[in-house]
This record gives sequence, C-alpha cells and structure tokens, in this order.
Amino acid sequence: MTDREPLDDLVVPEPPDGEGSATERRRRRTVRRLSVAGVAIALGAVGAFAYQQVKPVVDAQRYATVSHEVPKAPRLTPAAGETLLRIDPEQSSLTYEVDEKLVGQKAGTAKGVTQGIAGDVALNEQALEKSRIGQIVVNIEQFESDNNLRDARIRQDFLQSNRFPLATFNLEKLNGLTGRVQEGREYSFTIDGMVTVKDQPATVTWDATATWEDGKLVATATTTAKLSRFDAGPISIAGLVQTEDDVRLTLKLTAVDPATTDIASTVERAVQPETSGEGVPSYSRTIAPILEKQCASCHNSGQFGAHTLTLDTAGDVKAVSDGIKTVTQAGYMPPWFASDKGVELAHKPDITDAEIAQLAAWVDAGAPLDVDPATKLRPTKEAASLLPRQDQKLYIDTYTGSTQTSNDYRCFVLEPEITEPTFMTGYTFIQDQVAQLHHAQVFHISQEQRENARAMEGEGGQPGWSCYSSPFIPGRRPDRDPGKPRHRDVGFAGQANLVAGWVPGQAPVIFPERSGILLEPGDALVLQIHYHFGSSAEPDRSGLAIQLDPDTPDVREMRVVNPLAPVEVPCAPEDADEPLCDRDAALEENVRLYGPSGAGNQAGLLALCGHTPESLTADFDGRIARSSCDLVVPEDGVITGVLGHMHTIGSSLRMTLDYGTPAEQILLDIPDWSFDWQMNYGLAKPLRVKAGQPLRLECSWDRAKAAGRVPKYIVFAEGTEDEMCFATYSLIPDRQDR
Repeated sequence: MTDREPLDDLVVPEPPDGEGSATERRRRRTVRRLSVAGVAIALGAVGAFAYQQVKPVVDAQRYATVSHEVPKAPRLTPAAGETLLRIDPEQSSLTYEVDEKLVGQKAGTAKGVTQGIAGDVALNEQALEKSRIGQIVVNIEQFESDNNLRDARIRQDFLQSNRFPLATFNLEKLNGLTGRVQEGREYSFTIDGMVTVKDQPATVTWDATATWEDGKLVATATTTAKLSRFDAGPISIAGLVQTEDDVRLTLKLTAVDPATTDIASTVERAVQPETSGEGVPSYSRTIAPILEKQCASCHNSGQFGAHTLTLDTAGDVKAVSDGIKTVTQAGYMPPWFASDKGVELAHKPDITDAEIAQLAAWVDAGAPLDVDPATKLRPTKEAASLLPRQDQKLYIDTYTGSTQTSNDYRCFVLEPEITEPTFMTGYTFIQDQVAQLHHAQVFHISQEQRENARAMEGEGGQPGWSCYSSPFIPGRRPDRDPGKPRHRDVGFAGQANLVAGWVPGQAPVIFPERSGILLEPGDALVLQIHYHFGSSAEPDRSGLAIQLDPDTPDVREMRVVNPLAPVEVPCAPEDADEPLCDRDAALEENVRLYGPSGAGNQAGLLALCGHTPESLTADFDGRIARSSCDLVVPEDGVITGVLGHMHTIGSSLRMTLDYGTPAEQILLDIPDWSFDWQMNYGLAKPLRVKAGQPLRLECSWDRAKAAGRVPKYIVFAEGTEDEMCFATYSLIPDRQDR
C-alpha cells in the first residue's frame, strides 16, 4: 500500500435500518475515497505581523542596540548658480507615528525617531524651481521609541531593519517653488518622490515647508503611508497590541555648507538615567532569578522563543528592559494563550504579581546592573528539566530553494543510528534559516519506505524532493509491520504516521507518561519543511535532535491524532470584484501553485465534515468566518497533550470532547490566536477516552488581520496566505502492539 491509496483506516459505520439518504450515502462514499493527499496537510504559515520571519537572534544586541553611525548618501556636484548644502544629522530627524492600542490601556500613539540621515541639496537661489535634492538615505534601524523592546521587535519583525537598515528617499519633483529665494521667508510646497523600504519602492507625496536664513536651509516634510505597503503591518500581536495601518512620517532637515560646518559621522540619543538605593530591586538577587525561572529556557539562544527575542546575558535584558515591563504587566509574557476553560493544562507559568511589580520597579529605575553585562542568564534546573535530551542530532543536507517558488514544501530523510528497537521519547527542531521556515513536520517511515525514497531524493539536483501535503512514499508503513495485529481506527485520524512537528513558538517536546515512538532498526524519519521565500533564498541546514530510550516494558507507544476542519473565508465585500475573490478562481490558483491538493484538501474536508461552502459562509459578516468538524476518537486510550494550529488571520480555536452533551470537556481553548506562540499544551492529568467518542474542532478567522494582502478567497491550503483549521492530540492507546 502507498500513501496515495484510499485511507483504509477510515471506518464509517453504516446507518441503522431506515436511516441514510442517497445524499448521505454519497457523502460516505466520498469520505471513503479521501486520500492523504486530499486531507493531510502540513502545519505552517508566516508570522502574524509580516509575511516573513527573520533569522533568530543569535546576539540580542544585534536587535536591541545598534550602531549610530550616520549612513552615506550619493554626493551632488553643484552646477553654476547652485549652492551645495549637506544634511546635518545632529539637527535633523525622521519620526514615525502610528496609533496603537495596548491591552488594558487606552489607545495611544507609538512614536519613534532616528537621526541617522544623510543627503545633499543643490540650492539655486536665483531660480528655486531648478533646485535639486539628492537621494536622502535614512538608517531606520536606529529608530528609537519610549520602549526598547518595541524597537527591537520593529528591527526584527516589522521593518526587518536588522536586514534592511537603510531607507532611501528619491525626491524627484518640487511643486510650488519659483523665483529667487528670500532670506527668512517660509515657503510651502509639495515634493513627489519614491520611498524604498525593505527593497520595496512606493510613490509618496510630501507636504513641505522650508526657510533659508544665515546660510542654513531648514525644512519639514510630512506624509502618511501604509505599513502594509511595505509588509510592515498593521502590527497585530494577539493579547498585546494592535496598530492602525496608517503611519505618519515627519522628516525634519537642516542642511548646511559642508565647507564651513563639520558634519557628524555618528549621532547617539541620550540614555535613560539609572537610579539606585532603597526600593530599587537588585538585578543579581531579584531580577535574574525571576528571568531564569520564567524566561531563560525559552529565550536563550537556540531555544524556541529566540525567534522573537534572545536573552543570553544581563546586557541583553537591560537592552529590552522597557518591553519586559510592558509584556509582563499585560500578561503577554510568559506566553500562555490557552484559556482556563476545560481540562487543566500542565506547566502554566506561575509568575506572581509581586514578581511583575519587581520587574517594573527595576525598569523604572533605569534597569541598573550590579553585574557585568556579559553575565550569562541561564534557566533554573527545574525549567531546564522540561527540555529533552539531544541524544542524536540529525541534519538535512544543505538545501537552497528558489524565490520562484515562494511556498516550497521539501522532504528530507533522516536516519537515526539504532541497532535495536528504540523509543524516540522527545525531540527538538533545530532551526537554521528561520527567516525562511514556516513549519516542519516529522513522519515515521519503515525500512521498506526508506529504500523506496532513494529514487525520489535529489529531485532537481537538490537534496530531498518536493512534497506538498505528504511525503508520498510507497511501501509498507511502520504501523503495518508483519506479525503485528491489524488495527483499524474508528473514524478519521489524520495524517498517517505523523509523529512530530514544529511551528514558531512551539517548545521542544518530551512525550509525557513515559511514552514515545517505537523505531525499529532500519526505520527512518522524514522531515518535511515548508519554506517561504521572499526576496532571497538562503542555504538551509535545519535538522532534528531526538531523545532516545531503550525499548523497556515501562515505555508505552503513543500516536499523534490529527483533527482537521475545512476553511471558507470569503473576501470582504469591498474586495468582492477582485479576481481571486472568486472561489473557483482561487482554487484554480491553488492547484497551479500546489498541484491537486490545492483544491483537493478543501473538497475532502467539506465532505468529511458534512459542510458546503454555502453553509460555512452563511453568517459571514465581511470580517469573521467560522468553521467546525465533528470527528471521533479513533481508539481506546489516554490523551496526554494537545496543540492547535492556524495561519496568520486565525482568531480562535477550540477542541471539545463530547461536544454538546452533559459530559462535554474542552481540551483546548485559544480565544486570541497568536501565530508566534503555537504551543504544545500538556494535560495536567491524562484523560481516558473511548473509541468512537465524539470530538469537535472549531476555528474562526479575522479578515482584519489580512490588511495589505492581495484579496483572495481563502480555503484550507498550503500557502502562506491560505489558512488551516488544524489540531493534534497525543494518544497513548490501550493496545500496545509490541
């Protein structure tokens, strides 16, 4: 059997006598024909703030503090009748202002300033309309606001100014300036030009005023732009902050004669003064212990929270201290997005109000350090114990994709070195080019499948092979070993032999209750990676570290069950006439991009879940869309952990056992979805379940989170701008086949 054959694990009971219409029988036949290609799909999407992530912060200083060197700009050569002037950065600035709403606070305005500005002006005093403005270069990595964590996140996620530090202003046409310059007079005019941010140009018109006095040109230019135009917003961090799309820019320039005035090569802003004494918490005695308990195991280099911020040293902490106060007071950090509804979940952060107050008091005092800034921040033994061992590290061969394929699903075989039956009891995804990684999934394959995969590897002269939806390897699956009893699931259980995965914010995993995946000698793992390429495709060598334990009677086999639901998100009414807002056109585009699964996934899920596009969109209000699927538990056992997954416009997710009955129990409820923190949630107490027990998966999406995208009708599909309603739960079956 191959993964392309019908899912013979899918068992749909026949209706009792007298029940079952022709329509229902056709639906059952459709469900029986569902292949893994039709419903098995990979996790993944792009960050909720921009359509690209960035490489993890190896050194937090790279994002939290920056060099304040003034950039270099092309020089103008003055012509006859022109006076050459050069921008003085010490008297110039670029300011952004964007309206924001922080959780628990009134709406306000975020404001940041940079003085890293360079450029020339050739002033024609006899004919102002002939004056020239050279290219103005601005270092936007130097933007500083009243919150140093905001600055670091803007550099890392939104403007990505750590990668694209320079913005350029090409001011092409002056409108409303004529005649000779008059000393001291204020002139009002407009400037047409081009702004380039993140290598993306946009036309802009500036409203400007200027005066010429005592050999100095002083000008102010303002404009309003869209963050979405540069894939920089609107910023939406679930549970923390929402911003508007409009950003107001104010460019204040003072240009002087470079022959008579020294032009500064660096410009630094004043730092917040530090205070000490009674009432100011000590970093070493008070602050570091809080962070080592609550933050270090997540935000140390290489850990799963490093994609948002890395905290390795005391200096790193100080550099983002304002933000630490903000996110802890808002309850955004330590991260925990599941609500308290339903079953109790394990390892919920236990930071206290007193600890939050101590952090705030330290920050308000200027974040003074009583240790060397290079002092390491290390997790406590208790926190570190939640991380799995890395007994073997398995890397893919270096893969370089192409920007011609923006959403690239690639499969790679990883071969553990084992000589006897061994349990994989934990894993850590090893991130390389995080800027290109949307997700990873891990599949368990048999020795026979591993041999068959050799003919697939090396596709296109690169390691691995293209594998939208599933690895599609022919051969006997590892759960079909000869001599083992043939087990048939009740209902649909998701992707065959899916055993692990990674998405942003997902922690390394130790399988609970002494359970794991049994690997036989010759078995292998397939690492499926969803790459999303923007303006470049960097060589990637990600991998998987695995924790291995001997096959002993006290270790139990576990499996990953994968509930899914369809997605139907129409365009907003104002975009209804856009080409891809037609559902059929959107599906055709998905098929062009991803092959048959681009439409087949959604068709299969609609049939499986008994929905139609019309039924799911009947109450669409132009913004919020909802979906659900009623499934069943495949076999007797205990559930030990849960996970939910959607893409960037996800709004809420809920998984409920025995939905709508007196015995109803919510397994996972995430009321405010955040792509950055797609966490594994362990159950505080394993939950016993029976085969056939009802389980409902529900999701909702918010169109407002898609501002700036090309309007498209969204269904369940592989791409960055598509969506998913996807969950997993870890199940230790009562049956143990070995």
